[in-house]
Amino acid sequence: MKKTTALLLFLISMTNCWALKPDKNYISKPEDLQLSYKEQQISTKDGLNLLSWTIAPDKTADKKTTVILTYGDSGNMSYWLNQAWVLSNSGYTVVLFDYRGFGHSDAFDINNDYLYYNEFATDLEAVIQWTKTAIKNPKTGIWALSMGTIMTNMALQHQKVDFVIAEGLVYDPAVIAQKIKALKNKTIILPDNRFDIQKLSAKIDCQYLLFAGTQDKMTTAEDSKKFVQMAPKRKLSEFDGNHLEGFSKLTKEQFGDLYILQMDAFLNGY
Repeated sequence: MKKTTALLLFLISMTNCWALKPDKNYISKPEDLQLSYKEQQISTKDGLNLLSWTIAPDKTADKKTTVILTYGDSGNMSYWLNQAWVLSNSGYTVVLFDYRGFGHSDAFDINNDYLYYNEFATDLEAVIQWTKTAIKNPKTGIWALSMGTIMTNMALQHQKVDFVIAEGLVYDPAVIAQKIKALKNKTIILPDNRFDIQKLSAKIDCQYLLFAGTQDKMTTAEDSKKFVQMAPKRKLSEFDGNHLEGFSKLTKEQFGDLYILQMDAFLNGY
């Protein structure tokens, strides 16, 4: 387990490139971690099929709560199986899925210089709708990571969930593109310039817990703080680390145990 964790963290760090870098090949499958799961195809409103894995919770700790994991700009859902393993052992039902063009979901023409595509939000909308219909848990939420926070805030304009756990919140994609240009001299393409987090925030009224690394220069803790202040039922948890290092930094005895404790406390607090 420790070797697998180290490998996945290394792969995630290597592919966190702030531009789209999908991987068609799975580096692991749920059975490799002895996870009980079901594989299914989820159809989007524009006619594409997304591959998804639903991982069952530990029966002795079942929280009757579903978490949809929506990841960042690279890899595929298999890169997050260790985190799914921790969540399921903690009693959460976990829904993993791949965006169009990622993993074994339907093909999609991707320009790797794009930061994201609006169609990925359409994918998440379909997964939310499918999850609430197919899995009869009282609570359904999203765990959004990096680019996944863009998709989440867009998808929640049309779908509702009970909560969001987010890390690496993208406050303004245009600012991210500017930072990448300054840092790497790389021009990043945005699908449009209409992303307005204040307008998106106004339609989101669920519980919202944000994790933010104090060393993260791209998706800063200050940006997350501004988002938290826009509405009630939101909380910011800062950790001493960089982009998407929360799970590893918030570890005491077992991988991500302090991260999970904060999730549990937040969700039980309302």
